Amino acid sequence: MHRDVRQRGDRDAFRGAMKERGAVSLSRRDGLLWLALLMLAVVAGAALRWYQLRIQVILDDEWHALNKLLSADAWSIATNFGYADYSIPLTLYYRFLLLHGGLTEWVMHLPMLASGIALLIIAPLLLRRETTLPVRAVWVALLATSPLLVYHSKVARPYALTSLLTFVAIIAFRRWWLRREGTLAWGTAYVGATLLAGWLHLVTLPFTLLPFVYFGVLSLVSPQLRESPGGRFTAIGRLLRLGIATTVPLAAVLLPPLLNDWADLSAKTSTHAVTFESAYRTLLMLFGVAQPALLALLLAVTGLGAFHCWQRDRTLFLYLVVVILGAATAIGLAHSPWIHHPGVLGRYLIPALPFLLLFLAEGAVECLQLLRSALLQVPLTVVLALLLVWAGPIPGYFYYPNQFMGHLRFQYDYDAAHNPYVQLIPRDPVPEFYRQLAKRAPASLTLIEAPWRLESNFNPHAWYQEVHRQMVKIGLVTPVCGVWTYGEYPASVKGLRLHQFAHLSEVLAGKNYGADYLVMHLVPWKTPPDAEVEWPDVAACLPVIEAKLGSPVFRDAQIAVFDLRKERPLGP
Repeated sequence: MHRDVRQRGDRDAFRGAMKERGAVSLSRRDGLLWLALLMLAVVAGAALRWYQLRIQVILDDEWHALNKLLSADAWSIATNFGYADYSIPLTLYYRFLLLHGGLTEWVMHLPMLASGIALLIIAPLLLRRETTLPVRAVWVALLATSPLLVYHSKVARPYALTSLLTFVAIIAFRRWWLRREGTLAWGTAYVGATLLAGWLHLVTLPFTLLPFVYFGVLSLVSPQLRESPGGRFTAIGRLLRLGIATTVPLAAVLLPPLLNDWADLSAKTSTHAVTFESAYRTLLMLFGVAQPALLALLLAVTGLGAFHCWQRDRTLFLYLVVVILGAATAIGLAHSPWIHHPGVLGRYLIPALPFLLLFLAEGAVECLQLLRSALLQVPLTVVLALLLVWAGPIPGYFYYPNQFMGHLRFQYDYDAAHNPYVQLIPRDPVPEFYRQLAKRAPASLTLIEAPWRLESNFNPHAWYQEVHRQMVKIGLVTPVCGVWTYGEYPASVKGLRLHQFAHLSEVLAGKNYGADYLVMHLVPWKTPPDAEVEWPDVAACLPVIEAKLGSPVFRDAQIAVFDLRKERPLGP
């Protein structure tokens, strides 16, 4: 009897979707137009994620993994989380490449780039039964241009990977629950995605494990299963078996660091709290806008889409809402460090973003139905998508060259008026040297800037590059200006071949890295200006530099500039 109950459950789960597909039948011409839009969105999304990726400078949290692998072996990496979490599998991947002489910025970014593009393809495929072609096309356009998804596809942190894996896990679990045949494939997909996502970052586990709670409760309260006690026990038994299959591999990879590093992990809880203001600003980031009025409009359309999804397929809607809101609540209650920062809470909630944008796409298509013809709907969709991109942060930092797209002046908050990395910067004037370089053609010169700090609040290069528009390499001053291990590595580490970094010791030995000028920063640049920061004694090592490179061609209170190709004049 329980098989008949499950068959009815299957039919009920998909009946709404099938009805919708029949009600909104598309002509061949209209179908081709929407399909063309979907394909165009995938290409556009890939281009946004690829753009200037090869020249990005590794900074901020991207250095967590590098700092760890330069000081630890594989066992230490695998059995610790670290207070500055470095994502264990990503760091092991980097270490493998380091030992084989091939760790570059490109291979560090590649998994995230591939995951960001894969989401644009896999998401509409996995929900093709539950959505119409117009909804999928608009949805992929939103995914492709989402500032948060674009950004995380460009940085060497695990969030682009986890956004894809948690999406697969959430959908695969539901497929496994609803189907009578082929459950092994969907169960395996769920376990694999949950395992890798959880190993990459613990914050994914509320999203991937809550389906057990949802369908466990459903098994107990479902009127259909109540009529069949055998069906209820069978459903709970299935959940227990999948739970064991999920728990065992998770325990294998997570128990060693949990037992070995509990102090660091526990230190990350009960630290900061989400506030109403930070939740609101995070919502702005998730939708990729800074304007309250635009957010209100997007929320209204999203609400319309959610209502439409509720009407069409209540089982899917309730499942997604419970998992998303439940996971968001659990993440908020953890009180992780810096969770009151919108950029931090935004990346923790990134697994929810594809579903949020799905509801937005549903609502947008409902509004577009007023035009009735795809000949009008598709071009209007393109125009609206472009306007949404224009209203967001991407145009503000996609100038060329910009090697610091991950700088928190761009990614902490999309509204400069609420971004401390914009509001609290030092007010020292931009050195005249950079203004002289601005008279040259963009990207026609290369600078080696030294020393540096990896943190955005001590890193002026994003600001200076916006003025001079030339290429930048970061100069590592060890051992010429003392020995530094945070954000630096010695030239003797041959397997680490970061193309946007140069060693001052090798510059003095005659290797110019294709650069034109060496810029020595005499004093640190600090946000806020009264912050404390360790800085090399540049004045003490300048005589060594001058002995090799000659006198500076420019000097003020902030920088001393050395010409590495003396035949080139400074002026335009």
